[in-house]
Amino acid sequence: MKHFKSSLLFSILILFMAASCVREKNFPPQPAIEFEKFITYGHDSADCFIKFKDGDGDIGHPLTDKTSPDDLKMKYLYKGPGGIFLPVDSSVGTSHFDTLFYSYRVPDITPDGQYKALDGQIKIKLRAAPIFGPHSIVKFEITLTDRAGNKSNVVSTNEIPVVP
Repeated sequence: MKHFKSSLLFSILILFMAASCVREKNFPPQPAIEFEKFITYGHDSADCFIKFKDGDGDIGHPLTDKTSPDDLKMKYLYKGPGGIFLPVDSSVGTSHFDTLFYSYRVPDITPDGQYKALDGQIKIKLRAAPIFGPHSIVKFEITLTDRAGNKSNVVSTNEIPVVP
């Protein structure tokens, strides 16, 4: 009976130790993003949520860094003839290939410690009026660039009906 109790206690101890181990996240060094949701608030504001992963944790810029380019870009597309999404161009005073981007700076979120891999959610607040212009259906293509210059995959939001 004593041997059974010792074996049971040892087994429970091993299980507890295995369960308490922190599993290292293993992601590639290039950021990877996934569209989660887009919430509109009338015609002048919206929130966009994306999930991200980055193996070396070099997402965002320190608040003191004023020279690095914005690292999160949202390319504005509108639904044109034939249901094809097109970038904004050919407006008065712009060249044919001008495209509207919303650019943002993600704050530095590099974790302390030995393991730098990150995964989480970024909430993007669009607070410019008018956000959607004269179009009835729009969407955005989103990219994220880390400090090493690695670009993420491109993700698209769902189709967004514009509230007049």
